[in-house]
Formats: sequence, structure tokens, C-alpha cells
Amino acid sequence: MADILIYRIPEKEVVDQTGEFRRTSVPDSTSNFCIANSNKSALYYFHETGEKAAYFYSDRAPYAVSKKEYLMGGESLIHNFDLHGLQKAVYGRVKSVYFDETKCREMFDELCERYPKAFVYLVSSELFGTWIGATPEVLLSMHGHQGYTMSLAGTKKVHAGEAWDDKEMEEQYIVTEFIQNRLLTQDLQEIEQHGPFDIDAGPVKHLRTDFSFYSPDKSAIDIALELHPTPAVAGVPTKIAQDLVATIEPFYRDLYTGFIGATDEKNSYLYVNLRCCQILPGKAYLYIGGGYTSSSIPEDEWEETENKARTLLDILEKIDPR
Repeated sequence: MADILIYRIPEKEVVDQTGEFRRTSVPDSTSNFCIANSNKSALYYFHETGEKAAYFYSDRAPYAVSKKEYLMGGESLIHNFDLHGLQKAVYGRVKSVYFDETKCREMFDELCERYPKAFVYLVSSELFGTWIGATPEVLLSMHGHQGYTMSLAGTKKVHAGEAWDDKEMEEQYIVTEFIQNRLLTQDLQEIEQHGPFDIDAGPVKHLRTDFSFYSPDKSAIDIALELHPTPAVAGVPTKIAQDLVATIEPFYRDLYTGFIGATDEKNSYLYVNLRCCQILPGKAYLYIGGGYTSSSIPEDEWEETENKARTLLDILEKIDPR
């Protein structure tokens, strides 16, 4: 049975295909759709065949972290900031909820309707199981030689009236500076920066800074692999933050915080894989995280992950109320 690929780029028509995801470690120019996992150790490229497809599920469920465990992990992370010279680290968790796996397509359609400005996808393969997401964060888009990316960091409830605090502004600055430096080191031209400004993403809002540039010869995938992972999903310094968080998070991120999207010779739309969940029979496992600095309060970060979870939970509860 073939793999499943269904996705909707904002303001575009839904693409619904069956075929085969192939795992590789190098870019595949013959494919128009790519998924990279969290640490870039695997790239999955889709090849359409039109064969009859089926849903595939992982044989191992990710570990769902309790609030007590998350708070303890957050305290441990903050304690290590000075020891490791960290500016920021992203600490995630998994939330488990009941879900009828036969309603995956219904969930995809609801996400498309609820979040018209998000990249919405449903993929299923024996290589990685079944995943659904609605992500607001562009890693990279390119139209010809003109490129665009963004710094998305800092989170509040969408109706919160208070001003952005120092911790959230610091998060935004760290991510923005990182992306700016990565663009400058790639010999890109005409780099421009605009922001930060507020952007709504369902039940939460973020601070966002936009970048545009001109790339005379580099491909979208090559630029994306240089940008990924950004501090918005990893930390600063990147490798130190990733290694430290990996010792605290009791689960494998897999596709969460990787990137996903469509690309061809003329246009590319690659998104950071946030607001996503993995589907197993009878359950949905939501992957959510928060950006920590030395001034973070784990209780506040827990609440932030709960708010972010509403992006998918609101839809899950609508189509499968229990």
C-alpha cells in the first residue's frame, strides 16, 4: 500500500496524492515535497505513484510528560544556562489525548478551515507513521531567486492586553540575530529586515520579524538546511542547547521541530513543523514546547505550552468529543 500526502499552502488549493516517501541524507531534486526531521539526520522526499494508499502507525507511542516532570525538567534546564553559556533553549513535551484515528482527514479539513494562514498537512508512511499539523512559521519561501524567511519567537494568548515583557523580547532578539547572521554567511544579496510586530496564530500570538533576500544561485533546500534548526526550535548556541535538551526531554522529537513543505525549480514553501501531532490508534500525541532563557519561570512555560496546544486541541475536541 502507498503512502499518503495531503497538504494546503495558505491561499492555495489542497494537494492530495498517494505514493512513496523515501529517506535520504542528501537533497533530491526529482521530488516536489520534502520533510526534514528535527536534527537533519533524515530527509524524506515524496514521489507520487497514484497507487491505493493506507494509513501507517508507529508501533511505539511517545512518552507524555506530566506537569510535575515538565517543571522539574525546566528547573534543571535553567540551572544549566550559566554552566553551558546558553542564551536560549527550547524545551518540549508531549500531550496525549483520545482521538479516533479514522477521522484524520476530517481533522485536516477542519484545520484548513480554522487556520487559513497556516500550512496544513496530513502525511502517513511506514517510515514515520501518521502526522497532522497546522504550522504558522515559514522557514523559507522562494519565488525564482527572491527569498523570504521570518523570526517567530515570543508567545502570549491572542487576547492578552499586556505588553510584551523583557523575556519575550529577548527571545525575539536572539532568534532574529541568529537568522540575520545565517543569511549574511550564505553570500545572499539585498537582505532586508522588517519588524518585530505582532502576528496571530489561532489561540496565541507571537512576535515576528520578516527577512527578504536575493539568491542568485543557491537552492531553497540548501538555504533551508543552513537556517535549520533556528533558535526558535533549538537554542543558542545551537549544538549545546540541542545536546542539553536531549538529556532532559524524555521523548524523541522525530518530525517535530523539523521542516516540511513543497519545493520545485520556481517556487518553494518550507515551514517549521510546529503545532503538530502524531496519530496512533485511539490517541493523538501533541508535540509542544517553550523557549527558555535564564529568566524563564517553568510554571509560565507550562502554561504557554498549554495555550499552544489549543491550536490542535480545539479541532480534536470538536470532531471527537469525549
